[in-house]
Amino acid sequence: MTDRIASWYNTDILSAREEHARRFWRGEGRYCMSMPFCSTHWYRQLFDEERMLTEAARWLEAIAGNPGMNFPTFYADLGTITTAKYWGGKVRPATPDCNIFIAPAAETLEEALALTPLPVDHPHMDAARAIRLYQQLCTRLDSDLLWLRTPDFQGVLNTAGMVLEQEEFFVSLYSQPDEAHTFLERICSHLIDFGNYLRTASAGKLCGGTWPDIFFPPELGMMWTEDMMPLLSAPLYREFGIPAVQRMDAAFGGCCLHCCGAWGQHVPALRTAGLTLRAVEFHYPLTRIEEIAPLTEQSVFLPFIILDQQTIFRSQTDYFRYLIEETDPAYRYWFNVTEDTPDAQAFLAEFWHD
Repeated sequence: MTDRIASWYNTDILSAREEHARRFWRGEGRYCMSMPFCSTHWYRQLFDEERMLTEAARWLEAIAGNPGMNFPTFYADLGTITTAKYWGGKVRPATPDCNIFIAPAAETLEEALALTPLPVDHPHMDAARAIRLYQQLCTRLDSDLLWLRTPDFQGVLNTAGMVLEQEEFFVSLYSQPDEAHTFLERICSHLIDFGNYLRTASAGKLCGGTWPDIFFPPELGMMWTEDMMPLLSAPLYREFGIPAVQRMDAAFGGCCLHCCGAWGQHVPALRTAGLTLRAVEFHYPLTRIEEIAPLTEQSVFLPFIILDQQTIFRSQTDYFRYLIEETDPAYRYWFNVTEDTPDAQAFLAEFWHD
């Protein structure tokens, strides 16, 4: 049987891209670019495993010719409730009318503290499912060239706010701070086990998470979602969020953080936390490059734009061009160019060459 990935991708180019990416993460070059998207055969959160594998193979072939720092990758995206499912809670399956959803497993902090999560390698849970699907796809493609992205990796605060009824969780930060810290420490321990299991079981082929779509090899650490940041004040996040990020960062040897909200108020805490903060994602105009500039020496910036919430830039690539041409040359970026942007191909041709 022929290695199907090798027949779709130029393996010499893949090797050169990987070396280029690793040099970039070591500090060489101002930016990387990728076009990792293709609407054809989009398979994430299909939930039907056979259909997911079939469409994943078709999608890999469809994106093989995309320009930029693209790699053959399997997105093991089984929904945004992955990390909470281990703690219980009734799951409402996805339907054509709604996304997958999980009800809180606990209504009070006392109930939450009494919960015992399932082991991270439980065969019916998402980490084990992701590894199984990844291995099956590798077998079908007869290839060892495929990389894996983790199932949706929500951080400690995000996971806690799904396990415990969210309003009760927020109130507990004020009314029961010691018990809240204990609860968050338990969540954190489980997430560290979750990440380490995926690292080990994927045998060094983990290259990031669901968001953002960059190549983030396992020796750099782990990426996860910190979307609770915009909902907390700077003092509250410093007290309850930063310790968890510090602990996970130390356990994984570095981190890349996703947040698609307004999180500029937390830059001082992140900058002084002693993190190996490899990269941070931000979405203009909710968070602006000027706000995160203090992180320049330690982090690569991963920019996105919400076009309908601003009037300055006409397109995603218009914004990216501004960042390249008008911002401080010390700022380092990884740009993800969306396929349906009208001038995407022209932009990549101008600014990127393999």
